[in-house]
Amino acid sequence: MTSKEIIKEIIGTVLRPIGFISGENIDSCWFVRKFRNSKGETARLVVEFYSRTWEKKLFMVIHCYSGRYSSYRTSDFVPESRDEGIAYSSIREYRQAVKTYAELLNVYGPDFFKKIAQPPVDNDYFREEDDFRLFEKHELLAQKFVTEHQLDLSQMTTEDAIKIIKKIILENQGEPFENCRDLMLELSAFYGCVLKKSYRCIWVMHNCRTHFTCTLDSRSIPSRSIHNDIHMAWKNGVDGLDSLII
Repeated sequence: MTSKEIIKEIIGTVLRPIGFISGENIDSCWFVRKFRNSKGETARLVVEFYSRTWEKKLFMVIHCYSGRYSSYRTSDFVPESRDEGIAYSSIREYRQAVKTYAELLNVYGPDFFKKIAQPPVDNDYFREEDDFRLFEKHELLAQKFVTEHQLDLSQMTTEDAIKIIKKIILENQGEPFENCRDLMLELSAFYGCVLKKSYRCIWVMHNCRTHFTCTLDSRSIPSRSIHNDIHMAWKNGVDGLDSLII
């Protein structure tokens, strides 16, 4: 039995009954549970195991995406615990290390999962649903913005687009995020539409395991999370948007 099979067998008996399914890659083994948080938003919990083979230690980390991403070690939810991993020198000791983590998850896991699954009180963030909307509806969002503002894209550069985006962000700073959410998605789609005139780029949904995120990707320019760039400009000032002038 391989190390990952041991994890699936032992940890699975604790996590599968509460909705987790297992997965793995070359470096780690994990369990993920998808659910709706208290705001009805798509959320995920991931319990991941990995080893440092050079020192033969097994570690566990818990990831949560519920409005925002967070990551936790054993010391964050087990009293008087120090996150130094569990050492092993044989397959028998490895199995015992996995059993120790299973016992900790069985005792402390359910309450801790419930606690970290609570979304932020404020709504100042993009949900996974927003990323999917940008990915699936970017053409409609861009067209809506262009039509409402009577813009001609034929000769427009990214510098022209950023000037327009800056102006609109400044006009809406101080507004509640909920009032600006759709506008920021439209601005992102509009920028992507302008950029596509000069560069071969596409909107892509990336599976980050804890959540999906939408980026504008191209072989010739860095991948960018445009709506998050615009969000940060709305919060902290528009100067950072100059990095989008290409």
